[in-house]
Amino acid sequence: MSRLWMRDDGFLVVSCDYDQRNIPKEIGGRWDGIEKAWTVAFTSDNLEYLIDNLDNPTVDPSVEERLMQQTQKEARLEKLREMAKQDVPVNLKVAGLKPSCHLYNYQKLGVAYALTNGEGILDADEMGLGKSITAIAVSLVRKAKGLAKNCLVITPASLKFNWPLEIEKFTDEKYVVVDGSPDERIAQWKRTDVFFTIVNYELLLEDLFGGRDLKAKEGDSEAMIVRKQDQKAKAEFRKKVLADIRQRTWDVIITDEVHVLKSHASKRSLNTKQLRSRFRMALTGTPMDGRLEELHSVMEFVSPGLLESRTRFLQKHADTDFFGKITGYHDIDSVRKRIAHCFLRRLKKDVLKDLPNKIYENRIVVLSPSERDIYKKLASRGHEVTKDVEAMVAVIRCKQFCDHPKLIGENGKTNSKLESLREVLDEVVIENGHKVLVFSQYKQMVNILVGLFDEMSLKYLRIDGDTPKQSRADYQKQFNEDPKLDIMVGTEAMSAGLNFTSADFVINYDDNWAPAIMDQRSDRAHRIGQKSVVTVVGFICKDTIEERIRAVLYGKSVITAETLGDDVDDMVLRRLGPKDIAQLL
Repeated sequence: MSRLWMRDDGFLVVSCDYDQRNIPKEIGGRWDGIEKAWTVAFTSDNLEYLIDNLDNPTVDPSVEERLMQQTQKEARLEKLREMAKQDVPVNLKVAGLKPSCHLYNYQKLGVAYALTNGEGILDADEMGLGKSITAIAVSLVRKAKGLAKNCLVITPASLKFNWPLEIEKFTDEKYVVVDGSPDERIAQWKRTDVFFTIVNYELLLEDLFGGRDLKAKEGDSEAMIVRKQDQKAKAEFRKKVLADIRQRTWDVIITDEVHVLKSHASKRSLNTKQLRSRFRMALTGTPMDGRLEELHSVMEFVSPGLLESRTRFLQKHADTDFFGKITGYHDIDSVRKRIAHCFLRRLKKDVLKDLPNKIYENRIVVLSPSERDIYKKLASRGHEVTKDVEAMVAVIRCKQFCDHPKLIGENGKTNSKLESLREVLDEVVIENGHKVLVFSQYKQMVNILVGLFDEMSLKYLRIDGDTPKQSRADYQKQFNEDPKLDIMVGTEAMSAGLNFTSADFVINYDDNWAPAIMDQRSDRAHRIGQKSVVTVVGFICKDTIEERIRAVLYGKSVITAETLGDDVDDMVLRRLGPKDIAQLL
């Protein structure tokens, strides 16, 4: 006996005999332990397939009603797609957005498209087009319509503290960031007075799904085995305490940088896809890395079952050699048509007339525990009021340490800011082919950066204080004319007098002390001859001097635009008072 009905989050539920279990599995069905049935994405194709292949299924009236709604929805989505092609102005007001916030027309179209879809959408707009504000606006509209009382935001750890900044910038909604000790996190998960709950993928796994597989390995010491057992027991305790959170049907789930779910088999991917929600919004500038199965995995979160099972999907669309290795793909158009109602992809060049001349985007970097310990020791060496240079030295060393431990003689195995830069370059340069300017205040840091570029097989030129003036002009010409060059990197020596209009991304790996020089950096790309919107990306280490430099120095004429080189720290600090220096620390 088979039965079809609708779940409260919009999915089609299939109850069937055990010997017919492969029928819902064929179209990407997933077993729901709560319903004790299979769930699949609601599409007319899936419904037709189930009715044709199951033995005399009973179809609830709710399914027939939903089918009619689906037909109407698809007609509205087609109309919106046509509007988007012509950039038809959209009259959309978002209750809950601050009056100072402005949505561009392409963002309004994105919001309207997501709301019309109603269940899930993949926003794959290019970096710098404001995917986060679009997602926030969608969640606010759903709240205003009485469709949402909560929103779970899942993000990589490196971006977790960017979301509070975005939320505070655009709305007054309350939020909680799941972070800190296990006891603190349990309390944060349980809060009911907030609309946004923000968590990184790793802690989602750790708190709701029992954490990593900490199995004893050959060669483990007795102490190590005991430690692993203790960690696993604590993770299982949190999983039990937070069972109600794991089983909750969230009103909205936003997954940032959702391409991290591109692997079907990873625990992060499997567990995130177990979460239930009435609306899912996935954000990424790189939905796939040349492999169609990666897009399939991402779409399993956005709309489970839409692209059938992985095996069936690859049978239809993958070419393989004698050994079963995928060598290519076919019938891509049918995949594109299948996901059209829940997929958005806009490039900066496509919405150029709707954008300002510059887009600013900050990446908040969270230091690792070991980095945090070193930073605290460095910062504690300063004094609130001092006649000697100890506090100034502490400021300089703290600022340099945020860039990389090697700048102060420390041997750090990893560096959080450098890894964050790697992620941005992977998306901007490798995936989307943009040219980039990268600035650092320190020549030693440039040496480290070019090592990263070599590791990533990126082509670059560099300019610092030792680069002859004539060579700088030659590099300018070469960079602008050679499409194989990806990056121009340097110190303030390339922040004045040069024209790099072939680049439309400017990355400030660290801030200069002078706002005027920061403007000069971006003006290397944002000047006459530039045909694209320039995106300026800044990297700021959370809870460090980098968050406070602008607050202390804006409005102070502390340094002239002509001052270049690595001596700038000392020159600036000598013009600050003791209280200013203490505030920096």
